[in-house]
Amino acid sequence: MANYVRWYDKDPDLSHLMTFLEGLSEDVRGEIAQDLIQIILSELKTNKDGEIFQLGESKITEYKRWYDKNISLHSAIEIIKNLDTEQRKEIISLLMESIVQILAEHMYDIDKE
Repeated sequence: MANYVRWYDKDPDLSHLMTFLEGLSEDVRGEIAQDLIQIILSELKTNKDGEIFQLGESKITEYKRWYDKNISLHSAIEIIKNLDTEQRKEIISLLMESIVQILAEHMYDIDKE
């Protein structure tokens, strides 16, 4: 039996990011997904209408993957999947900054309780 390699495991940075995201709470994941979509739509010079159309085409019919349970995360990951290597590196870099900020805010909120 051949080993199945997920598309994001071909890029070590993306693979680490996905593993990290999978370990987060659903709330934090949702926030990160929203940020990710904002980053993609504001930072990349992509065909936004095309990206949105592709999202419509990639409706979730089965919830097999962990990220399919959150529509925002599913959408963001589907967009990343269709980016070229350079765009993907740029997005991952920007997303890491966003994740640090979101996690810091969550830690601050927990400390206040």
